[in-house]
Amino acid sequence: MHILPLASRPLSLALLFLPSQIHAQGSDAINRNLTLRFFTTTQDDSCDFGATSQAITFTTASIPVLAHCFDLADLFDGNATSGFVNQSTNILNSPGEYGIHWSLSNAEAYNASANYSSVLYRQHISNPNTKEQEPGSRAERITTLYGGKGCTQIDPNDDKDILPWYGFSCWSEAQGSCGTTSYNIQSFTVQPRSPEAYWKCWVFAKNGQSGAVRVSGSLVAALLGTGLTVWLAL
Repeated sequence: MHILPLASRPLSLALLFLPSQIHAQGSDAINRNLTLRFFTTTQDDSCDFGATSQAITFTTASIPVLAHCFDLADLFDGNATSGFVNQSTNILNSPGEYGIHWSLSNAEAYNASANYSSVLYRQHISNPNTKEQEPGSRAERITTLYGGKGCTQIDPNDDKDILPWYGFSCWSEAQGSCGTTSYNIQSFTVQPRSPEAYWKCWVFAKNGQSGAVRVSGSLVAALLGTGLTVWLAL
């Protein structure tokens, strides 16, 4: 059995909080976007958000309720350049629209046979109001990258091997943060940040090693009593 990290599987724990801003609105929405650019190491692309790039790009201004897995092939090999993942049913007694609005850039450049092993991550606030909004602090969303489809760690070339996953969870610098894996990135998650007591800031953290913590059994038991669901990234 291959066991996924907590960053990629649901736990039946209490929904400790709702994101304070499900959909960013107003002029600050641009600053709060999460952007992921995927490219091959052979592409003539600059790993700098301010540079012109033909890398296939995913962007969202939404703060999700739960983690959602996106497969690169499903996103970029289709006809849609935008979409919405509806998560309204995961919120009890809270009318309104909850989920992930997303958009794509350079989708026409996607090559299903290419090896997208590099990523540029950007989650940045241009004019932070507090220290908690500055680069290096915990951001509003967490992103984890995988070498298997469906956000799994199973090596698609050898099902006996487990591939590491990589996580980002910090407000980035304006130019973003870059990383290169040893495999073709086939999927990624977008999820809300967990309570500050249970996770730390990641910058291309392999297997979340820079932010791993433990949750006590007594805490889990207490949270299970509420019967709600939350995704925790540890």
